[in-house]
Amino acid sequence: MARLDHFNICVPDVPRAQQYYTALGFGLSETIEDEQTVYAAWMYRKQTVHDVAFTGGAGPRLHHLGFFAHEAHAVLRMCDILGSLSLQAHIERGPGRHGVSNAFYVYLRDPDGHRVEIYTSDYYTGDPDHPVLRWSVRDPRRRDFWGNAVIPSWYSDASVVLDLDGKVQPVAELAQTAEAKVGADGFTAPAG
Repeated sequence: MARLDHFNICVPDVPRAQQYYTALGFGLSETIEDEQTVYAAWMYRKQTVHDVAFTGGAGPRLHHLGFFAHEAHAVLRMCDILGSLSLQAHIERGPGRHGVSNAFYVYLRDPDGHRVEIYTSDYYTGDPDHPVLRWSVRDPRRRDFWGNAVIPSWYSDASVVLDLDGKVQPVAELAQTAEAKVGADGFTAPAG
């Protein structure tokens, strides 16, 4: 892995988080939305798709930490290493390719249960004329461009946030209205 790249944070009000970070100078690269609601927003300071993503849900909670790898074979090598060590149960989702960000990814669980993404192949956002890519919440390609199913833990599990004294921050329930039930990454949760 080359670097810590981004945080994906569950927040109860995505438009409010987006507005706050816009005021801090962050750019907006992608959203998941419908006619009334922004369910998720990917924001950046460096010239990649995101340094932080805000996704609708009870929060604040950390959905995952993302680590950048230079090439797709490094993501696959991580899977091979875990498999060879009989640690394949730590692979939670993937490998696959996101629609949002176009990233090639695998999601792992660390020994403490926190979700970690190893990914590569997102795109350059340094062109000031680059448009915001707006994904419909009804477009299934946003989940996984290849159509792989999203697992239930993706929608329910996220890590609590601690303050500087190590105390758990209170979690607020989703505040924004939503036409569809939306999971931790802005994706519609499966029926059932």
